[in-house]
Amino acid sequence: SLLAVASLSMSANNAVSPCCAFSHKLSFVNYGTIAAAIAERGQARRTATVLRTGPAMGLRGGGGPLRAGLDASDSPFLTFYTLKGGACPYAARTLICLTELGLPHETVEVSAMKKEDWFLEINPRGKVPALRNNNDDTVVYESSICDEYLSDLARSVDPSGGPPPSGRAWMLMPPDAAGRARVRLLCDRIDSELCPAQFTYLMNKDGEKDKEMREDLERALGVLEEALTSSGGPYLAGEDFTLADIHVLPFYLRLTVTLRHYKGYEVPRDKFPKLAQWFEVCSEKASVKVAALSEERIVEVYDRFMDVDYSFGGLNKNK
Repeated sequence: SLLAVASLSMSANNAVSPCCAFSHKLSFVNYGTIAAAIAERGQARRTATVLRTGPAMGLRGGGGPLRAGLDASDSPFLTFYTLKGGACPYAARTLICLTELGLPHETVEVSAMKKEDWFLEINPRGKVPALRNNNDDTVVYESSICDEYLSDLARSVDPSGGPPPSGRAWMLMPPDAAGRARVRLLCDRIDSELCPAQFTYLMNKDGEKDKEMREDLERALGVLEEALTSSGGPYLAGEDFTLADIHVLPFYLRLTVTLRHYKGYEVPRDKFPKLAQWFEVCSEKASVKVAALSEERIVEVYDRFMDVDYSFGGLNKNK
């Protein structure tokens, strides 16, 4: 079911007014004021219940049932920094992770253009996602690091004190070193092979190169198909949804929409049957729905990228 944000209002004198998410997205303009408010509220602030709404209400956020032992009184109180409108696929990874783990959090949206000084104090690179643990002032950024941090954090407050006896995944990561290494290697191949192939093909303006770039893309997609075959599915690491699935999902969604819209390309189901089934299964998860964008919104965002021949942080190798 959809859950509302229980937000805390601050004094107008502080120039910060996080409002109830039924009316507004959280918008913070002065980080120093937030830090002072957190310190003033102390433990009461840190144990506040902050749950998120789902996209059916037109809001960005995350939530869902808290995992066993992870209630609002003993879970870390986190601030999640993302772009306005939820357009960033990297931040979407961390939103899925937050939601799937059921960690209470508040969302702060920052501009995609010039970053505010207070945000640069959090992440000097000026990128999202970023996380702040308001219990101990830990700041983390870069999506893969944010997601592993959240997995570790969730394990640290799990009252069971250890992984399930069945050997299944524990808080989005396998319990064994070999399994965790496989997840990390998959994440690395997604970043180093799939994402560059995706955006290079999308942004290519030379039609004679399209075939070669499409082949590069399908070789990268083959890595996912092979992982699903070797693991037995339905997820990339096997029976359980893990950080490997989270790492690729926001990008795969954008891939399917943008390549169909701008290139007339559909990922061939006959070549990638397991990948097609995987995407259908993952798309039904509540945490994935929370972070998803509509096809119309994706096209709206990417129209701007296409107009300026965007580099996508170097992923577009045509540059």
